Amino acid sequence: MKKVFVVVEGETEERFLRKLVYDHLILKGIHLEAQQWITNRKLGTSGGGKSFDRIYNHLRHLSSKYQHDPNTFISTMIDLYGFPRQGNYAIYDAEIDRLSSGLQKVQRLEEKFANLIPSRNFIPYVQLHEFEALLFSDIDALATFYTDRPDSIAALKNEVAGQAPEDINETPQNAPSKRIIRHLKPYEKQKTTAGVMTAEAIGLQKIRNSCPRFDQWITRLETI
Repeated sequence: MKKVFVVVEGETEERFLRKLVYDHLILKGIHLEAQQWITNRKLGTSGGGKSFDRIYNHLRHLSSKYQHDPNTFISTMIDLYGFPRQGNYAIYDAEIDRLSSGLQKVQRLEEKFANLIPSRNFIPYVQLHEFEALLFSDIDALATFYTDRPDSIAALKNEVAGQAPEDINETPQNAPSKRIIRHLKPYEKQKTTAGVMTAEAIGLQKIRNSCPRFDQWITRLETI
């Protein structure tokens, strides 16, 4: 049995991986464990934060602990939108800011990640542009949670018509989550439940079909 730790920002990503990806990988002999990065070991708090050093320290701890275990791998699922830029080990810099597309940015971030954590068992993944992009694989599935808001869902669907989920803008106004909240205000406080429930309604395969970058990552995990 292989094992892969996936370091994530928050509870939504953690629940998404446990609900949709765990069962898929376990059938391939791979045990997935999602972990929010530690923000304060003394207080036992985790998730979020603006300092990249917290991500680095968590990954360094895991890679050091399992560096001699050929059956254990470490990966990430971190949003490009809001990617932490502060800290002594920060990898998001002016060079990345100058890149014209989100795809170029995540590719460069993953390269810098790999150089920072030089372990053959490390598989960096940066999400275009955030978790909510995956929900745009089938916006109608939001009706699973918001059963009384068909007009709002239709307006959201019309707003992004013709755009691929992973191409939806990373700006504060037009990031995937901001677009959902603009039409479905309650989502702001319900993303952990509404987001994951919507993803379950869509299904892993449909998400993979609509989000090639995400699909590439899952394919890589399948082959460890």
